[in-house]
Amino acid sequence: MAEFALIAPLLFLLLFGVIQVGLLLAAQNGLVNGVRDTARRAATYRINQDSFDVTTFSAICDAVETNLTDKLRGEIPGFTSTQLTRTVSYDWRVNPDGTTYFLYARVRATYANPLYIPLIGRFFPGAVGNTLPLSASEEMRVENPALSPTSPVTETCAT
Repeated sequence: MAEFALIAPLLFLLLFGVIQVGLLLAAQNGLVNGVRDTARRAATYRINQDSFDVTTFSAICDAVETNLTDKLRGEIPGFTSTQLTRTVSYDWRVNPDGTTYFLYARVRATYANPLYIPLIGRFFPGAVGNTLPLSASEEMRVENPALSPTSPVTETCAT
């Protein structure tokens, strides 16, 4: 009994630590998958110069951000949207001809994944309190006709 009392805390810390690492890997995999699917969705919008008025661009941003939240809710165990920080942007880049532009849809997300086991956070650099920030980003080209704005910009959805 005395030997078990000495070894039990270490045994349970290792056992629950393995479970926590499994949950972290599942959350990271879900975050990457959700961000990738959302970037694919963001790249399907046919965006031109007229799309950047407040109403149209706001509707696009809302649809993309809702898609991300819905994807992550199904992908990350115990997902809470209040712990998610996201950025959706459309970056203008020059075509090889040097006179026209195309767009890249970029989705970035950081999720403060909860650590359920006390003391486990001390083994992970970057852990803040009882959470470990996980992040993922993806960008995909928007296949639009060539754009010719007066000056290229980056349009970012307000979060």
